[in-house]
Amino acid sequence: MPLNPGADAPPMPAPAGRWPRPAWVAGGLAGLLVLGVVVGETTGWPVLRQPMERAMTRAAGVPVVLQGDVQLHLIWRPRLEVGGLQVASGERFEVPHLLDAQGVELAWTWGDVWRWRQGQVLRIHSLQADELDAQLVRLKDGSANWQLGAPQRDEKPDAVASLPRFGTLLMKKGRIDWNDAVQDVDLKVAVQGSEGEAVSGADAGYVATFSGRYQALPLKLDVRAGSTLPLLQDAEGAAAAPWVPLRVEGSVGTSRLLFDGQAAALLGTPRLQGEIRFKGRSLAAVGDPLGITLPQTPPFDLRGTIDHEAGAWRLKAQRAVIGSSQLAGDLLFDQREKPAKLSGQLTGSRLALADLGPAIGGQGGDTTRDDATPPGRVLPQRRFDLPSLKAMDADVQVDISQLDFGTTAMAPLQGVKTRVRLAGGVLKLDDLKASVSGGSIAGSTQLDANASPAAWVAKLDFKAIDMAGWLRGLSTDGPPASAPAAKGAATLKKERNQARQGGDQAVQSYLTGLLFGSVHVRGAGRSTGEILASLDGPVQLTLRDGTLSHLATEAMGLDVAESLGVLIRGDQPLPLRCARFDMIARNGVVAPTLAVIDSADSTIRITGQVSLRDESLALRVVTRSHDWSPLSLRTPVTVSGTLADPQVGIEAQGLIGRVLGAVALGVAAGPAAALLPLIEQGSTAKVDPCTVAAAPAQTEAQPAVPRKP
Repeated sequence: MPLNPGADAPPMPAPAGRWPRPAWVAGGLAGLLVLGVVVGETTGWPVLRQPMERAMTRAAGVPVVLQGDVQLHLIWRPRLEVGGLQVASGERFEVPHLLDAQGVELAWTWGDVWRWRQGQVLRIHSLQADELDAQLVRLKDGSANWQLGAPQRDEKPDAVASLPRFGTLLMKKGRIDWNDAVQDVDLKVAVQGSEGEAVSGADAGYVATFSGRYQALPLKLDVRAGSTLPLLQDAEGAAAAPWVPLRVEGSVGTSRLLFDGQAAALLGTPRLQGEIRFKGRSLAAVGDPLGITLPQTPPFDLRGTIDHEAGAWRLKAQRAVIGSSQLAGDLLFDQREKPAKLSGQLTGSRLALADLGPAIGGQGGDTTRDDATPPGRVLPQRRFDLPSLKAMDADVQVDISQLDFGTTAMAPLQGVKTRVRLAGGVLKLDDLKASVSGGSIAGSTQLDANASPAAWVAKLDFKAIDMAGWLRGLSTDGPPASAPAAKGAATLKKERNQARQGGDQAVQSYLTGLLFGSVHVRGAGRSTGEILASLDGPVQLTLRDGTLSHLATEAMGLDVAESLGVLIRGDQPLPLRCARFDMIARNGVVAPTLAVIDSADSTIRITGQVSLRDESLALRVVTRSHDWSPLSLRTPVTVSGTLADPQVGIEAQGLIGRVLGAVALGVAAGPAAALLPLIEQGSTAKVDPCTVAAAPAQTEAQPAVPRKP
């Protein structure tokens, strides 16, 4: 009999209604866990404060400190409520912190946290703060203190893409210091307001002030935005970022700016559109910091619309007043191309040449510069900004109704059209066309900034331009500046003939005719003056169907009797048989190879030279009469001095001889004999004086010796 009879007996069943011991233990532990979670959620998990700080520090890669009361909720609406939150910045960025916020409520979803841990951009469900101070720093190597967490291996971090995105961002008061060495930005932003997915309508929006520097351009702006949420989108989400109202007003450098429109993703891939008004003292002061080649100009006032997306700016200027010029245009500045490119169309009712004076080396802007045109000189000496020609490319069609030279002595050009192209430092004006006084001007110019010094070439053709209508200074009573200047050549010729036959002397031109000619010259230099001082090439001009003032003809020949007769009967214009001016420029000295004006009364020849190097004049005018005159003191007329101060004189040696001869005959043979040396027989050329074969030999009329520089 076994000593323990119950050893092999089956176990007794548990009493009905009781759990097995392991299940009871598990249930108890679960209950305790639930109770702990409930207590933790109710009390805000005070025991997790330090572990949470350590976890956040590890995840961010920089110290994170929780200050004051801390309330953490992990289950229902995960969030952290803390009296103060401070996120440190790396030592190399040399700022006290990245973020310092007071009265903070930070909410998230665990799905966003998981995706962030997988390498995606951090999305914060909401961030609310009574006060927020952010110090954003990006160094030249592209690293930024807001790039939190360990970077992925073999991956270059994208500082903009690593900015967190917010569902809601709300603050009563905020300050952002943004120092970005990559974009050359040093801005301080004071902002307050609220925005985000959970805030809409009148409650959404920000009021901010910007002060500091953007790419060497001082800024002071007041900004009102319906929301800044889309301004913080990363590059991938920028295209879908919603538009928000944006109004910007303030100063940009020395200019005043007003923008009223909408914007999206300004810190990612920006988008911007709205109305703009921009006023300033010069376009160049605006373009230089932005890498846009704009000319030096007088004060400007621009009104229009602007659009920007993905690095492409489009400006539609309904009205652009620059000095006295009235312009408009549709221009695209594309920064996606390397180098950036400006294209589009520039139009306008009026362009005053004086408003481009600073751009082509004339006066304007800062006249105290050392290279401004010195006293006593006429040609502009201000140096071009040649390096800026390599900062960008351009292809712009220009269509200007009127180009005004700024003087009543010269009629404006009408219908000016050209194509402005800038590529690789070479500026070209192709297909240049304009009309004036019934005729036309066509050609092209080029300035190559790659050459040292810069090389300039111009090719221009003149066709059927009425001289009296264009050069109003040739008239004794020129028309007012507002007089129309675009008549047909046939109409102008008919009017001249009618005036000549009817004796109309109301408006008398010293020289008329239809101008034809060509200019093909080149030069080199750093200013307009330097280029003209090195000018080389031919200039050919002819007049057809013209007239020449009879009085002016006799005055140039010092024919007293003829001049008195003209004064008595009136200055009837003399028909021109021909007028031709062939000149050659060599190293800045322009000399005529053939310069002759031939009328029914006289032949006038011009020799000598004009030096564009020192602006000196050394010209000699010789008049040969075709008819008999009883009282002529004809002697060559000289033009000397400078372009700024021309001096007109006569060659006295020959004149004195004729006068002395007249006096001697008068003493010896009586007063009547004294007139014999003063009588001019006159002669008519057998060949056309305007042909090259008829050009006088250099010994006939030697030019005066020019002034030395």
